[in-house]
Amino acid sequence: MELWELWLTFITNGIDFLSAYLGVSEALAIIVFTLLSRMLLMPLSLKSSYLMYKNRLAVEKIRPEVERLREIYSDNPGELAKRTMAIYKKNGIRFIDRTSIMNIGSQGILGISMFQALRNMAFSSKFIWIADIAKPDVILAFMVGVLTFASMLIMPGTVEQQNFLMLFIPTVVVMFVLASFPSALGLYWATSNAVTIVQTLVLRVVLEREDRVAGGG
Repeated sequence: MELWELWLTFITNGIDFLSAYLGVSEALAIIVFTLLSRMLLMPLSLKSSYLMYKNRLAVEKIRPEVERLREIYSDNPGELAKRTMAIYKKNGIRFIDRTSIMNIGSQGILGISMFQALRNMAFSSKFIWIADIAKPDVILAFMVGVLTFASMLIMPGTVEQQNFLMLFIPTVVVMFVLASFPSALGLYWATSNAVTIVQTLVLRVVLEREDRVAGGG
């Protein structure tokens, strides 16, 4: 718990430093701090997203084989599970790996700690149309919802795997939550989602380049 408090203090002091000593507003300090934090985590996050997509492709590739096993061993769940796992292992499919765990853990820690730190800080700054970032703003909440939807929609393979309702529900939840929280939290969320979108676009470029190389070979 003491370590967690030190981490929250670091976030608070980091935002205060950017605001007080670099001469930027509290709102801009939150944005800059979020950008720096997400950029530091981007290599890990990008690698995790890349491996997740490749894993999804591998699962789709062996789907017919798995379906045949389900027909053959429909009355023997134990043997079905054993043979299915053998196929997964043969094709290098792992649903949980070290990179994914580290990425989920780091993103979770950053998100929860920023949420707690920003809720406990006292703000008196304005940002563009927002008169006071210590108060909720419906427009900002809506914008964050749009960014959330966009960040999920452009993920490679999302359209094929999920319907729009599955993307719409988290979007609505985000908007309702941020409509009752300080705009400071919304600024963090918006910036973080913007970074996620940029990261996903980079991932798509990498995947498209790999496809072109593979097709040319």
